Amino acid sequence: MTSRQAGPRRPDLAEDRRTPDQGSAARQRELDTRVEELTREIADLVNTAGVESRQHLREYAIDLLKEETERDDAAPSRSGERAASTQFSPLAFAILIGVVALPLVLLFAPLGLGLLAVAVLMGIWGVIDTFFRRGPRVR
Repeated sequence: MTSRQAGPRRPDLAEDRRTPDQGSAARQRELDTRVEELTREIADLVNTAGVESRQHLREYAIDLLKEETERDDAAPSRSGERAASTQFSPLAFAILIGVVALPLVLLFAPLGLGLLAVAVLMGIWGVIDTFFRRGPRVR
C-alpha cells in the first residue's frame, strides 16, 4: 500500500514553499524529513498488524495525532473567574433537580417535596443570576 522511498520526498513546484530565510528553510526540511520518517514507521507498524485490526489502528493513529497537535492550538482562558462562573448554572441545575423531584413526589412525598423546594429556590437564584450577571468587560 505504501511504497518505500530512498530519501525524503522532494516537493513539486506547486508544493514548493519559499521562505525568505535559509535557516528556517533548512529547519522546515528537517521537520519534513522527520515527519516522513515517523509516518513510514507508523505505516510499517500498521501494515504488520492483522487485516482485522489494520483499519482500527489507522483510525487510532489519526485520532492520536489530531489530539496531540490540537492541544497546543487551543487559546488559553483569559479569566479563571469567568470560566468558573460559566461552568455552573443554577437555572440548569434547578431544572435537573425539578425533573428528578417530580416522580419522587409520587413515590416518597417528603423527599420529593424537599427536592422540589430546592429546585424552586435554585430556579429563582438562576433567574436572578441571569438578569444581573455582568457581561465580559471590554478593555
